[in-house]
Amino acid sequence: MLAIIDRIYFLIRNGKRLELKLASYQGFKKNIIEWKRQTRLPWSIIFKMLDEFEVYTSPKIRDIIRQVVTDHESIFSRENCFITGFGNTGKSGDIILYEFSHTTNINQTKVKKTWQLNSLPSGSTIIFVEDIIGTGNQSVEYIQDRLNQVLNPSHQPFLLSLCATRQGIENLTNNTHFQVLPGVILEEIHQYYSTNSLLFSSQEKEKILEINGKLKRPGAFDFDLGLLLAFYFTIPNNAMPIFWKDNYRYLDANGQESTWNALLPRQY
Repeated sequence: MLAIIDRIYFLIRNGKRLELKLASYQGFKKNIIEWKRQTRLPWSIIFKMLDEFEVYTSPKIRDIIRQVVTDHESIFSRENCFITGFGNTGKSGDIILYEFSHTTNINQTKVKKTWQLNSLPSGSTIIFVEDIIGTGNQSVEYIQDRLNQVLNPSHQPFLLSLCATRQGIENLTNNTHFQVLPGVILEEIHQYYSTNSLLFSSQEKEKILEINGKLKRPGAFDFDLGLLLAFYFTIPNNAMPIFWKDNYRYLDANGQESTWNALLPRQY
């Protein structure tokens, strides 16, 4: 009976429009109703989440890149300015680098691989590109552990990030010699657990935090900021785990061990 009610309500609320939006994500599992039942959250919360959720498509990403380049033209027009991906090879930084290369009119000789950085001219400006700065901890760790080994002290490094929180930017600028070129600033209103975010009531936030909390190991570092966004190629670990933590073993409401089936499984 509940299954029928769910289907009827989903149909009345035109849930297909949400499926169409989420289909922009590579790997979207087209079963919102089953996912909803798993969360044990009411439809009122589910529709708020899904209405607010945004998938950054390739056109949107390219629009952001164009705007950042326009806003910081004096940096990008420097003679010895080079562009490279941020993070490990084959991950999100390389995908954003691909989008960057097909958005701007930059000379392709200016696009470099990480291993080429230490051979660049003294005083070069190096702009790394990435999808998101959340807490900033992972970015700081990568810079300190990897990039500081290959960058010349005379190089001027920047990190172009499609999205960034203010706390992440502050973490990065305070703990590294990088400057940040952000696209979209994710304010506290976009961090939906925050008391400054008014999308959900305090009672709704308690329910959301409870179910997301079941998908986290005690004592593990928590990158979850309660974001409701994904990029077409992956979803950041700063987003709510209920969306991306596929095949995670957890204890359900009855205390039974179950396997979580994510709506937008994280690619990497």
